[in-house]
Amino acid sequence: MTPAAPRRVRSVFVSDLHMGYRGADIAALNRFLCAHDFRHLYLVGDVLDGWKLEKRWYWNRDYSDFVDLLIELRRRRVRITLLTGNHDERLRDVLAILFRPILLRRFGIRIEERIIHRARDGRRYLVMHGDQFDGLLVRGASRLADRAWSWLGEKALVRPRRALTRRGGRPRRWSLGKAIAQNGQSLLARFSASAVRRAARDGVDGIVCGHSHVPGLSDAGGVMLANCGSWTGAREAGAHHTALVETLEGRLELVTAPACRPPPDDLRLRGLAPDRAGTRHADAARLVRLIHALWPAPATASPTVRNAPARPLPDATDAAPLPTVPGR
Repeated sequence: MTPAAPRRVRSVFVSDLHMGYRGADIAALNRFLCAHDFRHLYLVGDVLDGWKLEKRWYWNRDYSDFVDLLIELRRRRVRITLLTGNHDERLRDVLAILFRPILLRRFGIRIEERIIHRARDGRRYLVMHGDQFDGLLVRGASRLADRAWSWLGEKALVRPRRALTRRGGRPRRWSLGKAIAQNGQSLLARFSASAVRRAARDGVDGIVCGHSHVPGLSDAGGVMLANCGSWTGAREAGAHHTALVETLEGRLELVTAPACRPPPDDLRLRGLAPDRAGTRHADAARLVRLIHALWPAPATASPTVRNAPARPLPDATDAAPLPTVPGR
């Protein structure tokens, strides 16, 4: 059976991959990316779940496939931009910031806190994860405080999270998704209002974000609000994930991708050690080792796994070929 040709779009925006969390559905993401032909890829925060990785290293074959895919996309001259989020906040630390030029030159991945994307139709969109608004949501602050918290968050000078503690005095991090689940639509509305207000203040036509795990695409008083959704959650039959694409004409669309049920693969359940990740490209293997250096597993939690050879990405019976870059 001949696979369908990949859909040609100009840009793809995906958020909240949470690699390191066992519930992340990166297999579905790989299939989605392989089914599209694009020239810009935005990873809109929480690509890595450092909150999980710092407790226990977990890395599966789908993660390695994704890193391989990034290397292959870059070789095809796709422009890849990673926007930092609260779960991968170590990418905002001083040492990581100093290494950003090297990462761009060596691996072709640009890392930023925020960036302006200019669409084909001339519209300008602010792209950022969205955790920068948490300070306002938690504290109920004024607009002036919102601006201050946004600026400080982007400069990595504050970690906007609620000051709660677990048993034993350990800090408990602020999670917007869990807070929305507990408090309903009120908190989500406040988050959306903060995002729209920020876009209007910056004089752009809209904002693309993630963080809440609640996908959406709407016009709020002339400002476009676009939330990518997430690649976590239910993975039973009929479940799906969401992403944003920019069409060749410059229009934003919210699209869905079917979830992949996790197979009974013991390697996925145990996890892969960083030196046995099974990547196909040497640069991909180096990236995995860099990630592990940022979030080293505790000595007592290192997984015991067998070596495993690399496998190809989804073949022609499962997904479209890898995307090629449209003409400039």
